Amino acid sequence: MSITYSSLVRTSSVIAALSVFATSPCEAAVRYVNANLAAGANNGTTWADAYQGVGGLAAALTASISGDQIWVAQGTYKPTTTTSRTVFLTLKSGVGIYGGFAGGEGKLAQRDFVAYPTIVTGDLLGNDNGTLNLTDNSYHCFVGSGAAATAILDGFTIKGGYANGATASNYDKGGGILIVSGGSPTVRNCNFTGNRCTFGGGAGYIFSAAATFTGCRFENNVGGSYGGAFDMNAVTGTFDRCTFIGNTASRAGACESYGSSVTKYTNCIFSGNSATGSNGGGALWIGVSSAVTMRDSSFVANSATSLAGGIINTSGTSTAVNCIFWANTGPGGMTAANQITNSGGTTAVTYCIVQGTFAGTGNTAGDPLFVNQAARNFRLTATSPAIDSGANASVPVGTTVDADGLPRFIDDPNVVDTGVGSAPIVDRGAYERQLPPPPVCPADFDHNGAVDAADLATLLNAWGSAGSVSDLNNDGTVDAADLAALLNAWGAC
Repeated sequence: MSITYSSLVRTSSVIAALSVFATSPCEAAVRYVNANLAAGANNGTTWADAYQGVGGLAAALTASISGDQIWVAQGTYKPTTTTSRTVFLTLKSGVGIYGGFAGGEGKLAQRDFVAYPTIVTGDLLGNDNGTLNLTDNSYHCFVGSGAAATAILDGFTIKGGYANGATASNYDKGGGILIVSGGSPTVRNCNFTGNRCTFGGGAGYIFSAAATFTGCRFENNVGGSYGGAFDMNAVTGTFDRCTFIGNTASRAGACESYGSSVTKYTNCIFSGNSATGSNGGGALWIGVSSAVTMRDSSFVANSATSLAGGIINTSGTSTAVNCIFWANTGPGGMTAANQITNSGGTTAVTYCIVQGTFAGTGNTAGDPLFVNQAARNFRLTATSPAIDSGANASVPVGTTVDADGLPRFIDDPNVVDTGVGSAPIVDRGAYERQLPPPPVCPADFDHNGAVDAADLATLLNAWGSAGSVSDLNNDGTVDAADLAALLNAWGAC
């Protein structure tokens, strides 16, 4: 038998491929999970063979390697199918976990985490039912300790974690998520609700680590002694477009920054959070040389039993720019001290609206005129003094949207700019006032779908007048420029 050069090449290629396969038994993949599936191979290779049941997500995580994505269909999942409170869903570097699928999508962009809620609960026996039967619940739903920023959790509701265990094991911290020992995971589009702990951080506890939260909501979490939503010690924490509603703790109703932590809040909303003990900080408690950066955020109607229903800074240096502090309450009511108190620390406040006034460049004290404060709609009405009154240079680099994910810089032609920078000037607070879109066909004065003789007659009848709808270029009079604009738009819209 003769051996040709081409056959040798083919043989070598096969051997090389086999050697690569031998050293890499697994390849990065999409792993599918569907708690509601009752048929298939239960191996996660396709939607039809997705990992099944409440333990499906845990099984997918166990099998995952760096580079994998885990796609999780709507339904309810648990850290374990057993009753062990010490088994958690542990994030992995390089693995992205995505909820919000109907089950059947072919692209990540097709998911909808609002329409298809994907829930992770620590209620192992399924007996909470609003009656606080919590003693069976997982100490934490997720653990991100040691996981890099490439560990992604996106599109989940996380609830029912109950950290009431031993301090030495951190089982009394972070009912929703625990991040210690250098972890720095990325969490997006998640809703942490109804998680509890006895020490600190009802939604999450972060220690000697870092984390980034984007587009998340933290609601009705209970933090025990410290931080209804988050207790952070020696961390770098970043929160963008996050909402904190109705969280409670003895100190720091929403978030505590401790131990030289560096924490940043941009486009965030704090409302209805409460500190029930003697140390205050209905929204934020800042201490032990920590630095908090607040930008373009709204702190409204938080409360404290003691001083500072809004923010108290007991140590360190913090800054607030383009923010609104309003209707935060404590002893004495809605006083300036209950909006922001420096008690051993310093918080420099500029271009903010602060009820009761606060010293600083560009600060004002007038009612921000929210759309509906009682309903926690803190968007701005047309006459709000927050419009076009911020400081552009203080908006964090790369910030282009507001809390709604809508454009951050919108110039309102009906408002005189009182902020600093080149127009458009940023609004103060978490929301930028969005202007209604211009009509598709502004020269169609009778709205019949076409620019025609009737519209021309309307314009000519208003010739030379001011304040007419026929003033298409808004220069104060109807003239030749407006006629040219109408003729250029002639015909069907």
